[in-house]
Amino acid sequence: MKTPLLIAAAAMILSAPAVAEAPAQPTLSEPTTFEGWIRVSGEEFQLVLNENRYRTGFSRPCVSGALPRNLQRTVGEYAGQKVRITGRTLDWSEDLPGDRYTWEGSNIRNECESEVVILATEIDAIA
Repeated sequence: MKTPLLIAAAAMILSAPAVAEAPAQPTLSEPTTFEGWIRVSGEEFQLVLNENRYRTGFSRPCVSGALPRNLQRTVGEYAGQKVRITGRTLDWSEDLPGDRYTWEGSNIRNECESEVVILATEIDAIA
């Protein structure tokens, strides 16, 4: 008697529609501080870690990122300076809609093509 019940239960489970998986959530790091020379391109910045590479026009390797939109609009005043940026990193994925990630109103396109981008909350010039 138990066997027909088990077979019926198994048939119901196998014929049930598949449950859609929830989209993967972005992986964020703990807040971190980054230092380097900054370029601005559209709604994102590019942080170049080596001054010589920055001064000679080589922007790679670099890390793309953005501040919330109102702060990002003022980031141009830091262009060419050494800065300290506080934020979290987000693992970059080629599956992002429009090949971009929107952080607090700013679009990050990852022009540096690095494995992570910076979701910044603060920026300060380093003297």
